[in-house]
Amino acid sequence: MAAKNQSFPWLSHYGHYKFFEDRMSEHSRVLEVSREDVGLYSITRDEGDTLKVFICECYSYGIAEFIETSDAIDAVNAVVINSNWCGYTNEAKLHSRGQQVGLFDIGEFMAALNLPEYWTYLTEGQRDLFEQNGWI
Repeated sequence: MAAKNQSFPWLSHYGHYKFFEDRMSEHSRVLEVSREDVGLYSITRDEGDTLKVFICECYSYGIAEFIETSDAIDAVNAVVINSNWCGYTNEAKLHSRGQQVGLFDIGEFMAALNLPEYWTYLTEGQRDLFEQNGWI
């Protein structure tokens, strides 16, 4: 469910992505941040890869939203929920991991950028839950 906009791409409530851009420009593993479209960025890391990242302000990002995002954005590598009042479901996290696409809040994405297989990043609580359910 979109926070402000009922149609894709669920634009930022504030009309900009400054917080995300600032965090990326400060990250030690990020060499370049490039805005490709509204809410869509290319992030080049110091290990040489470039990630296509969709910034979402969706109240509750689930599997249906992930499928819609994947259909609308060719070869998306990560989805970042860029709002404190929005989130994603554990099922969407599991589904996106299976597609080698990361699904994160901004803090999780900051940590995931340090991993070669960034899409595998889990918080300690997520790791416990995923192990408990036999998902990893």
